[in-house]
Amino acid sequence: MEEKKIKRVLEIIPAFFSWLVIITFVVSFAFWPRGAVILLMVYLIYWTLRLFYMSILLVIAHLRMRRKRDWDWEKIIRSLKSSLQWDEVMHAVLYPVYREPASLIVESLQALAGVNYPKNKIMVILAGEERERGVEEKLGRIKNKFKDIFFDIIITIHPKDLEGEIPAKGANSTYAAKKLVEYLREKKIALEKVVVSCFDADTRPHQNYFANLTYHFLTYPKRYQASFQPIPVYSNNIYKVPALARIIEMGSTFWQLVESMRYEKFVTFSSHAISLKTLVEVDFWPVDLISDDSLIFWKCFLKFRGDYRTLALDVPVYMDIAAGKNLWETLKIQYLQKRRWAQGVENFVFLGINFWKDKELPLSLKISKLYQLLDNNVNWATWAIVISIISPFIITAGNLTMKDSLVLFNLSYINNIISHALVFVIVLSILISWEFLPLRPLHLSRLIYISFILQWLLIPLVSALLGSLPALDAQTRLMLGRNVSFYYTPKGRYKEGKREKVDLTL
Repeated sequence: MEEKKIKRVLEIIPAFFSWLVIITFVVSFAFWPRGAVILLMVYLIYWTLRLFYMSILLVIAHLRMRRKRDWDWEKIIRSLKSSLQWDEVMHAVLYPVYREPASLIVESLQALAGVNYPKNKIMVILAGEERERGVEEKLGRIKNKFKDIFFDIIITIHPKDLEGEIPAKGANSTYAAKKLVEYLREKKIALEKVVVSCFDADTRPHQNYFANLTYHFLTYPKRYQASFQPIPVYSNNIYKVPALARIIEMGSTFWQLVESMRYEKFVTFSSHAISLKTLVEVDFWPVDLISDDSLIFWKCFLKFRGDYRTLALDVPVYMDIAAGKNLWETLKIQYLQKRRWAQGVENFVFLGINFWKDKELPLSLKISKLYQLLDNNVNWATWAIVISIISPFIITAGNLTMKDSLVLFNLSYINNIISHALVFVIVLSILISWEFLPLRPLHLSRLIYISFILQWLLIPLVSALLGSLPALDAQTRLMLGRNVSFYYTPKGRYKEGKREKVDLTL
């Protein structure tokens, strides 16, 4: 079978199974209500068990991070005995930027300057896009402000419309990383001693980020066969955004905490770190696909014949919650951002094609990893729709058409258990999320904390609208062969419905 046909089949599979799950419930209820009720009971029992399992992982991951993040990691790495000493390691922090306000980038670099780590071991790459007017001048001013703090600040400008590329973060990051390699070779700095942290423009690392990253890099026996993943906490602007945006982004943080406990399934996401030596060996991030942050993991996985993993760091990085100047614009931005994340379904296609070409990897490994990706994507696109929309519909319609049915009674009982489980999860979420809240601005009343509690009642609506639906959208577009362009999430700050003024004087 030709590669194009294989690719087309792989593009269809995720959406096919996602729609199959949804349509099965709807059609079966129309033609065999009793069977639909039984099927829904099995589904709800499965998700109840899965919910408790993920809650346990969430608690363990949170306690681990809470216990370790404030350790004196710099002191720990200074006493390490390793083939590579801590002070030989150089950190390169790459910021791909596109239309972000200068003030936002300045705030990120101020946080970077405040870490508990020698700044002469940190270099910064500000990676601009030629498509942004005035970007060189903007980045030049920022460089002048911080030029005496770090080892060096490098500015790169990614040319537009390069052959074989799409306008996306991966293409910009790859161009900047290649320029970094040229710079390091001129400086005679060994690539194997450089760790690259690829951050979003709004990413602010915890003060112990680099010391903790260095610790994991030095102590992991196969340091060149690993990526390093901090937990993203979306809280920089949490007091300025609508409740629904807070909920969906906190859910993303919780999901990453859960995934960090599933070592065999943990994949890089958003801001992450990797050895520059490894990055060069796998030919950097993809330049023609959208999901660069997770695809880099699978490129490395293939390069090292499956002997590659993502290590969870013990510290977070802090990022912005995507929001607009009003509720409607925030909904739109959140939806498009989540659809871009869900475009990671292309990993299934990428991996499937490469597995088809590779005749040496064990078949069991291929099936396991493809199933992992398919299971994640199908569940993402369906679970909230089934639980929040289909389940209430079947129960309501069943009460009208199957009033005395024992199976309907059992479904209502199981649904009641699900409701109690959700209450438990909401209480747990409130307790854990409280610790991620930054200090309250003095001009805000303490009453705002009431909204931080009540916001969790939006979980069913938010999960379906901004969770499953964007994923189903992304999969359907892939199935239909409709190209999706990379969505650059606006990173503006808003106050009282207006964009905050940007300090261009620096």
